[in-house]
Amino acid sequence: MTFAQSTPIISKEPAPSDIERMTARWETWHCDSREFQHCYVPGATFYVVRGRAHLTFSHGAALSIEAGDLVSIGEGAQAQWAISAPVETRYTYHDHGDASSEN
Repeated sequence: MTFAQSTPIISKEPAPSDIERMTARWETWHCDSREFQHCYVPGATFYVVRGRAHLTFSHGAALSIEAGDLVSIGEGAQAQWAISAPVETRYTYHDHGDASSEN
């Protein structure tokens, strides 16, 4: 599923079978808060290791995520997170406006 409105681009897909290798050098992020806002500058790609959340973006898109999802959020997106189960992700920032980065 991809939402493309002028910018930014937001995408979600099931994680590929080699996700552990792909994200081995990515940073880890944990969040137990119920809600927070985040501006993606730069954009980021993340793998949801555990948890569940609903993201509502300022440009109108919405996205529900859960463990096993691979998500990419383009630079400039602003999201309100509503977390229904504590989240752990592995993430990497995009380089120079790329849609994703596999460090």
